[in-house]
Amino acid sequence: MSYAEEVPRSQQVITSLPVLTSQNAPAPAEIKNIRMESELMARASAPPLSSMWVYAVGSTDCGWESTVGMTTTACDHGGEQLRTAVLEIGYGYNHIAWMNGGLLPSSTMYSSTPVCVTGSNYTWPCTAGQTVVGFLNEYNVDGHQNGLFKYQNTSTNSPWNTMSVQISILWFINDVGQTFWPFYISKYEC
Repeated sequence: MSYAEEVPRSQQVITSLPVLTSQNAPAPAEIKNIRMESELMARASAPPLSSMWVYAVGSTDCGWESTVGMTTTACDHGGEQLRTAVLEIGYGYNHIAWMNGGLLPSSTMYSSTPVCVTGSNYTWPCTAGQTVVGFLNEYNVDGHQNGLFKYQNTSTNSPWNTMSVQISILWFINDVGQTFWPFYISKYEC
């Protein structure tokens, strides 16, 4: 008897895109007073959420686009598949995501990969012995061609802060650089 379940077709990773790794667009790490005294490691509580951003947006028409520090995508996304990847530093327990104002079911988060620090960058996957400092959470928003993706999470421990991030995913850019949004976008707020 097998307990493994096949991933529903609508949740499979975009097959036309490469796997999203930290090598796609390195994210510089903020190193805060991490000190190792010999080979012994002190045990401490998980760090609270300290930062987050939409690391990348991927689509059938555009592939993965690095979106670190951006509030709007630069690529004309579209096609059958649309995915978002949020990089959060710290530990949270209440992942909530919206697309165009609609709450996404928790099942749309199809991957949560531990993130570590290697050199001066956040990296994943982590290797044995590394300390997990955050997570890369990937969402399946298939069925949308564009719109406003918003994500929020609350720290697992003190100060129990809630952080959020959002990105506008472009639909179409005409030949003079004007952006057109579907009419329904302006009706929703997260």
